[in-house]
Amino acid sequence: MIRFVTFVDGSNLDGTLKHLDLRVDDYGAFYRYIFEQGVSCWGKSFASGAEWPTAQHSRINWYVVGRMDEWDLNDPRVESRLRSRFEMNPRLMESYVRELESNPEIPQEQRHIEAWKACFAETCQWYDYKFRGLEKKKRFYHGVQAATDFVEIHQQGHWKLDMLYRNVSEKGLDTSMAVDMVALQDTYDVALLISGDADGIPGINYVKSRAKHVGVVEFRKGSPQGSYTKGTSSRLKNAADFVVQVFQSELLRMNFAYRVADSPRRESFEDWRSGAEDSMEVLEGNEG
Repeated sequence: MIRFVTFVDGSNLDGTLKHLDLRVDDYGAFYRYIFEQGVSCWGKSFASGAEWPTAQHSRINWYVVGRMDEWDLNDPRVESRLRSRFEMNPRLMESYVRELESNPEIPQEQRHIEAWKACFAETCQWYDYKFRGLEKKKRFYHGVQAATDFVEIHQQGHWKLDMLYRNVSEKGLDTSMAVDMVALQDTYDVALLISGDADGIPGINYVKSRAKHVGVVEFRKGSPQGSYTKGTSSRLKNAADFVVQVFQSELLRMNFAYRVADSPRRESFEDWRSGAEDSMEVLEGNEG
């Protein structure tokens, strides 16, 4: 029996599905399809002309973000530190000041103060939005793991937050996956890798030196018969033993995914902020 284990960079998979304009609801069926395609590609590469041994999908190790920077925005000291950074950034500060220039009720000498208040209010809303979004993701992953016996969710990723510019950088996923790929080598004969990060190449080379086979899963737009766009990092594909190409059209045709355009639109930060402001207006009106 040949044991297959799949290692998934959750952020890479999310980004790929978004790029393909696809949404997946049944990840159990989705990963079974990936496994079947992986077995087929492996067999053509390493068992051509011979009877293929039985293949077992032993485990899916799915690496996702589980933490984010914690900020107590009710702490005056935290607000003071953020305000200092705001005032040391003339470009950011002036962008908020310009938004206030059309309001004659705000005296010019007060505009910098009001600019900070507006920035801080938006920062608080954005932080709350990201926090709620992460909690929602964690509940979703818990549901997937509870419903699918062979999926193991690893909440190893961490969001680093740039509060004033409201940017997120992700840390830890690729490192954790590469470490586990080596540490768990005795549990598999073939590793299927869903990742676009070339940082995993040393780990791939190491397990290959230990007589393991590694396949990289590459998602592509279009169909096998038509033209399609460039996919996974060529360095990652060159390091692997074989490449499993999964096409957008096949996922749709076999109902493993559906177009985002056919599903309810996901709430953006602007949508969420607008709804929060409407709720506050209703509450203030009721209080009046």
